[in-house]
Amino acid sequence: MSNGPARPATPGCYQLPEDAHLALEQTRDRLRLLACLAAARSPHDDRPEAELSLKPAALAHCFQELADRLDCSLRQVHWPKAPPPA
Repeated sequence: MSNGPARPATPGCYQLPEDAHLALEQTRDRLRLLACLAAARSPHDDRPEAELSLKPAALAHCFQELADRLDCSLRQVHWPKAPPPA
């Protein structure tokens, strides 16, 4: 992650550190993976008696981990400080 020069504050915009942005992208990718795992593979998978091959505890763990990652990223969002008056 770069610690280069600070960018000037843009009115009405929030700032998100690079590591938080990366964590959001990784969370998005994990959600897409879970969606693929849960997607029907055949017409039989959409029947009411069909079962998901993931155990409920494993699925709950995945969702909790994703929620924790999102929470961590969102806590890093901040409004830039206004520049001092000239």
